[in-house]
Amino acid sequence: MIKNVLQSIGLNQKEIQVYLIALELGTQPASVIARKAEIPRNTTRFLLDKLVDKGLIKKGTRANTQLYTPEEPQNLINLLERQRVDANAVIDKKIGQLNNVMAELESRYRPESTKPKVTFYEGNDGLTKVYDDTLTSSGTIRSFASFDGMHGALPEYFKTYYKKRADNQIMIRSIHPDTPLAREKTRHDKKEWRESRLVPAKPYNFTPEIQLYDNKTVITSWKEKLGVIIESQEIYEALRVAFELAWKEAGRLDKRKKK
Repeated sequence: MIKNVLQSIGLNQKEIQVYLIALELGTQPASVIARKAEIPRNTTRFLLDKLVDKGLIKKGTRANTQLYTPEEPQNLINLLERQRVDANAVIDKKIGQLNNVMAELESRYRPESTKPKVTFYEGNDGLTKVYDDTLTSSGTIRSFASFDGMHGALPEYFKTYYKKRADNQIMIRSIHPDTPLAREKTRHDKKEWRESRLVPAKPYNFTPEIQLYDNKTVITSWKEKLGVIIESQEIYEALRVAFELAWKEAGRLDKRKKK
């Protein structure tokens, strides 16, 4: 037990052997300790001098003979205290060195949160997952969408989707190509928590859908059965501005508003 503890604080096996014998014998020349330890005298003297450096043994001279006297075992704790001070000094030095180069390190750092997170989905199951994510929106959704594309790709899904979004009280502002189906669906805008604007299908027809909410940009290709969710505040903000510009123009082009 004692040897394990002494080894844990930095003494090797031979140092431990010599130290314990020195404690038992008291003040002695190296030759006496060497015989008891069964270690060559020069090796014993070397080990004793190392223990002197660590403050566990003191060395003196009497009648031209070098004598080694063990210090109180309490000095083992003093040894650890010195090691702690030395370790702290080393750490403080390293911290200082890091502070000197921190500005350069910070200039190279690109935190993960600033990198767009892009998730791809494929197939009809993937498209429903993309649309299900819109039900997590914390605010109004902005959307460029084709009713014909949506209902042509997932007719069964949209029978329940609008109700779920309305139940969650998630408003959507959407721009759609003006088609007979779009006219029919937009008659339910109020019930389905939607404000829509229709633009002439010629020359403004489109099938893929773009939705903007929170920090997300969702692109859905109904024909290619591909959905992409991009999580990026910067990309979202740029497309939000583009949507607001389009929204104003869509208000001018929506023929229903002029009747």
